[in-house]
Amino acid sequence: MKLSNFLTRYLAVTLMAIAFLAAPSAGHSEEIITSIRVDGAQRIDTDTVLSYIELAKGDRFDAKALRTSVKTLYETGYFKDVSFSQEGGTLVVVVQENPMVNDVSFEGNKVIDDETLEKLVKLKPDTIFTQPQTQQDIAAIQQSYRVKGLFLAQIDVKFETVKNNKVDLIYIIEEGEKSKVREVRIIGNSDLSDKELLKSLMIKPTNWLSWYTEEDTYDKEKLQFDQSQLKNHYLDEGYVRVSVDSSIAELTPDRSAFIVTHTVREGERYRLGKVTLNGDFDELSNEELFKEITVSDGEWYSRKEVKQSISNLTDRIGDFGYAFLRINPNTVINDEERTIDLDFVVSKGRRVFVNRIEISGNTRTHDEVVRREVSMIEGDIFSASNLRKSKGRIQSLQYFKTVDISTPMSSSKADNIDVKIEVEEKPTGAFTIGAGYSSADAFVGTASVSQNNFLGRGQKLAFSFALSSSTQNYNISFTEPYFLGKNLSAGFDLFNKRTEPTSSSSYETNTIGAGLRLGIPISKNLMNTISYRLSKVEVTNNGDSYSTLTQAQADNSPYIQSMISNSLNWNNVDNAALPTTGRVHKLSTSLSGLGGDVKFFRAVTEHQLYRPITNDGYWVGHITGKVGYSQGIFSSELPIYERFQLGGSGSIRGFKRGGLGPRTTASESYGGTIYETLSGEVIFPIYGLTDKGVRGVAFIDSANLSDSSLPSDVTDDASIRVSSGVGINWNSPFGPLKVIFAHPLVKGEKDDVRVFDFSMGTAF
Repeated sequence: MKLSNFLTRYLAVTLMAIAFLAAPSAGHSEEIITSIRVDGAQRIDTDTVLSYIELAKGDRFDAKALRTSVKTLYETGYFKDVSFSQEGGTLVVVVQENPMVNDVSFEGNKVIDDETLEKLVKLKPDTIFTQPQTQQDIAAIQQSYRVKGLFLAQIDVKFETVKNNKVDLIYIIEEGEKSKVREVRIIGNSDLSDKELLKSLMIKPTNWLSWYTEEDTYDKEKLQFDQSQLKNHYLDEGYVRVSVDSSIAELTPDRSAFIVTHTVREGERYRLGKVTLNGDFDELSNEELFKEITVSDGEWYSRKEVKQSISNLTDRIGDFGYAFLRINPNTVINDEERTIDLDFVVSKGRRVFVNRIEISGNTRTHDEVVRREVSMIEGDIFSASNLRKSKGRIQSLQYFKTVDISTPMSSSKADNIDVKIEVEEKPTGAFTIGAGYSSADAFVGTASVSQNNFLGRGQKLAFSFALSSSTQNYNISFTEPYFLGKNLSAGFDLFNKRTEPTSSSSYETNTIGAGLRLGIPISKNLMNTISYRLSKVEVTNNGDSYSTLTQAQADNSPYIQSMISNSLNWNNVDNAALPTTGRVHKLSTSLSGLGGDVKFFRAVTEHQLYRPITNDGYWVGHITGKVGYSQGIFSSELPIYERFQLGGSGSIRGFKRGGLGPRTTASESYGGTIYETLSGEVIFPIYGLTDKGVRGVAFIDSANLSDSSLPSDVTDDASIRVSSGVGINWNSPFGPLKVIFAHPLVKGEKDDVRVFDFSMGTAF
C-alpha cells in the first residue's frame, strides 16, 4: 500500500514537470528569441530601451533575465509602466513613458523668490517627471521655509497636462505667518549683561519696533551667526577662555513662537602682558612699526584690536613690495595671572613687482574704466595699501556686483606677480519715479532716467524732473569722470527751473540755460570745480501784494546772465549718509558779468566738523558755520532772485524760508547781501533703530542776514536770530526723511516762524 502510494505521487510530479517544461511561457520556454519589439516608446529611442534589456536576439527566453530587465528599466526613471510578453519567437516589450516637464512655476511665494526656489527643485523643464522626485522637491521647499522661520508653510503641487506627453508643474505655496522669537535667553553670563550681549545679536525678542526691524524673525542661519557673534563679543572684551556651548531654538507648544537659548561659559577676563614685535623685516625700526599697533601692555585683551593691528602692519610693510607677507600673532596665556603675552611675528617673504594687470568678467565695461582705478601700474613695486585702495575705488564705481583681486606669482618673470581683477557686472541704468512731502514745498513729484556707465565708458547721463507747489525743475546732465584720459571730471547741464510766489514773496522766476563743469582733484580729499553757466531769467509779479522794488525787477525782465564759478571742497568725513567723524570745508566764488545783463560777485564759505562723543560712534557732535557775501558790481544792482534768503532746515530752523531779514513795505522778503549762520548739534541713537539709519538730533541755530545799503522802503533790524529744537533723521528705503520741532528763542517782530518741519522722499 505504501509502495503504491509512493509510485502514484512520483508519477504525478513527473507528469507536472513535463507539462511545465513544455508550456509556452516567456519565463520558461526553451524557444529561441528570433526578434524583439518595443511598443509604447515615443521620446525614448528603441535602441535605448533595448540597451537596458539583458536578453538579445538569439538568446533563450529566461525569466530571471526578464525580471532584472524590468527592474533596470524602472530605475532609469523614463517609464512608469513596463511589461514583457511573448508572441511566438518575438519578445514584446511594452513601456509607458513618464511625462516630460514642460514648465515649472510658483504661486503664493513672497518671502523666497522664484529664482531661489528654482535652484531648490530637481524637476526642471525638459527633465523626466516622477512622483517620488516631486515629493522630494516639496520637502526641499518646506525645509527652506523652515530655515526662514515659516514652520507653518504649506506646499502643494498641481499638474497640468499639455501636448506631447508633457506636464506643467505649479507649486502652490501658502507661506503663513513667520514664527516670531518670543524670548532670547542667555545662560551662564555674569560679567556681561543680557542687554549688552543682545546688541550684538541678529535675533532679538519681539518688541514694539519688530514690525519694522524684523529682528524677532527666526532663521537658522541667523542663529548660527549669533552663536559666533556671542563668542566674538566676549573675545573683544578679553574673555579668551569663553565658550558658547549651545544655541538652540525651541517652538512653543502652540508652534506660534520660538524661545532661543544661548548657553555660555565666560571664564575670566585677561589683560595684555608684554606686547612685542619680531621678524625679518628691517626696512623700518620697531619704534616706527609700533605706531601701527593699536594695543599696548596692561590693556584688556581685544581680538578686534589685534586684527586691526595686523591689518595696519600688513599695509605698512606690504608697501615695501612684500605681497606674500605673513604676520602671526603668537600668544602665551598665563591663566594664573590672567595675562596674555602677544608677539607679532613678521615673515616678509620676497619683494615682488607687478608684472601684468588682468581684468576679467567685464562684458560691457571697457578695460580702461577699471584699470584707471588701480593705484599701481605694470612694473611698479607691489603695494598692499594701494591694492586695498584699488579694490575700494573699483567697488565705489557701483558698476559691479562683486570685485575679487588675487595676486598669483607670475609664470613668466621671477619675483613678479600678476594682479588679476575679476568682476561681476550689475545693471547701472535706473528709472526712478517717486513722491514726497515737505512743509515748505508740499507734495513733490520726481522722476529720473540715468545711466551711470554710459556705453561702458564710465560716463553718466541723466534726465530728471521735479514738480512741487512752488518749484518745477527739469534737468539733463552728462559727466565724463576722466576727461581727455586725465583724472579730471567734465560735464554739461541743460536746465529749466521755475519758482512760483510763496507766502514770503510775490514774484516768480523762470530760468532756462546751460552750464559746463570741470572738476580737478588736488589731493585725496580736496576737489576744485570750475563751472560756467549761461541762462535767461524771467521775473514776473503774480502776488496779491508787491512792492515797487519787485515790480521794477519784473519790468526789466528778462535777464541774460553769464556767470563763472569756482568751488573748492575739502571733505574727509567717514560716511556721507551717517557721518561720525571728519571735516568739510567749502569755498565757492561766483562772478556774473562776463557778458549779459546781470553783474555781481558772490562768495560763500562753509565749514563742518563731526566728532564722536562716545567710543561706539552713536553719539556725535556736529558744528556748522557759514558765511556769505554778495554784491552788485560795475554800478549794477544785485537782482532780487540772487539775494540770500534764510530760514528752513538748510540754514536756521524754526523760521520759514525767507522768514527773516530785510523786508519791503509790502511785507515781502527782500533778502540780504551778507549772512552768517552757526549751528551746533548732538546726533544720538534711537533705541532699536540705530542699525536702520535712524538718528535723533538736538540742536541750537543762530543766524544773521543783512544788507549795508538798503533802499528807503526796505526795513531791517539786523539782529541775530536764535532757535533750538529736536528732530529725527532717517535714511529710509524711499529716501531721506526729516522731522524737526524748533522754537525761535530770538526773533524779529515781522519774522515768519515755523515750529514744525517735515520732509520725506526727495525734496528739491
